[in-house]
Amino acid sequence: TPEIYTLSLHDALPISAGIFLLSLALAVLLPAQYLCRAKFSVTMSQQIDPLQKDVYTDSKNQYVRVLSGQKEIILSNRVLMRAATVLYPGKTEAQYQKIVAKLGKDIEVGPPKGETFEATSDFILSYDDSDPRMAYNMVKEVSQAYLEVFEEIAKQRTEYSYDFFKEQVESLYTIMRGKADLLKAYEGDNALALVDILNLEGNKANAETGAKTRLNAVQSKRQALREEYVGLERTIADLEASMADDQGPAILPDMEGSGKAITAYRYKVAQLRMQIQEMETQFTPQYEPLRRLKQELEANVGLLRNETGRYIEGKRIQAQSITSMVVELDAAIAELEESLRATAQQRSTYAFLNNDYELAKAAYAEASAKLEQARQANALSRPDLLVTLVDPAVEPMTPYKPNRIGLILLGLVLGLAAGLAAAFTLDYFDHTLKTPEDIERWCDVPLLGSISHTGP
Repeated sequence: TPEIYTLSLHDALPISAGIFLLSLALAVLLPAQYLCRAKFSVTMSQQIDPLQKDVYTDSKNQYVRVLSGQKEIILSNRVLMRAATVLYPGKTEAQYQKIVAKLGKDIEVGPPKGETFEATSDFILSYDDSDPRMAYNMVKEVSQAYLEVFEEIAKQRTEYSYDFFKEQVESLYTIMRGKADLLKAYEGDNALALVDILNLEGNKANAETGAKTRLNAVQSKRQALREEYVGLERTIADLEASMADDQGPAILPDMEGSGKAITAYRYKVAQLRMQIQEMETQFTPQYEPLRRLKQELEANVGLLRNETGRYIEGKRIQAQSITSMVVELDAAIAELEESLRATAQQRSTYAFLNNDYELAKAAYAEASAKLEQARQANALSRPDLLVTLVDPAVEPMTPYKPNRIGLILLGLVLGLAAGLAAAFTLDYFDHTLKTPEDIERWCDVPLLGSISHTGP
């Protein structure tokens, strides 16, 4: 009923009023804060100094890295100490350290509102204080100290780059001269060998008559002699085995030929054997002509054995000669292999010294070019990074917080909301009987009448 809600709102009214009065007090009593800002822009120029040359190709990542670095410089002890000594003169070292630590927390450095370092090349230095003049002075002095320190760092980098490359060029020149002297001395000590090596490498005709080709030829010849020696040994063994045979020694094809005694003896022995075979079919072994033929056969077989023995002796001499030739070829092979190893080592050493000298020469040339670039950068005093103060600090005329009207409106809204919430809450938890209908419903008795409340 209206009476019920009137009572609940009456009870919740102090809550609404209290919240509104609290917000009103905050709006009136909170001290005003003044915000001062300075805006800087970063530009990466075409670099001359090679020591500061960047390897990154992604401009966004490069700017993020650069802007983060500028933030670290601004909040560094070197910059903030300069500003603190100007704004707070006559302090002790410990007091300055405390001031710098507090400034490092209070000063903000970041991209413009609504942007990130990836989307901009600008950053803003901001500081707030209850005194607008102090806020202005702080931003002005920190900005000036930052620009001074930035120029000092850029100059130091340029000078360091030139000195660094100057020392490097001198060191590389000494190294290059040392390697050149080593190469020259080696060329002088091995001039003839190097001439042969270079001629073999550059002339195909010379390469075909080189040590490697000669070694292959000697090895082939040695292999042929070894095969011939093995054949002689087998021939000698077969002939010696046949010497003990009653039929007489075996006659090899290369033992025969026109004018050779072995051929004549062989034919004679063959004829005698044929005659003996014919007579043995007709006469007894005691037959005198048959016995003389057999004696003649034995004599010719003996002569054939003697000739075969001389043939075997000749083969042995030939085998010994082959053995001597193999020994000589082995010595020649060893000499050629040693020559090849020495040549390979000389070639390898020469290639190493020459390559070492070329690398030192290239490093010296590269460092000399960088030294010239560093000299130009040092002469021009041109840093690779340019920082421009786009918007200098301006003394703020109006505070940026607190928002007094906003606090009052917020207190009014919160008070009304809290009052209504309290009214409905009190009504929800109020279980008293307030109407005649509540009596009949909850007490289960008929209502005969009611007396109105007229007094206070």
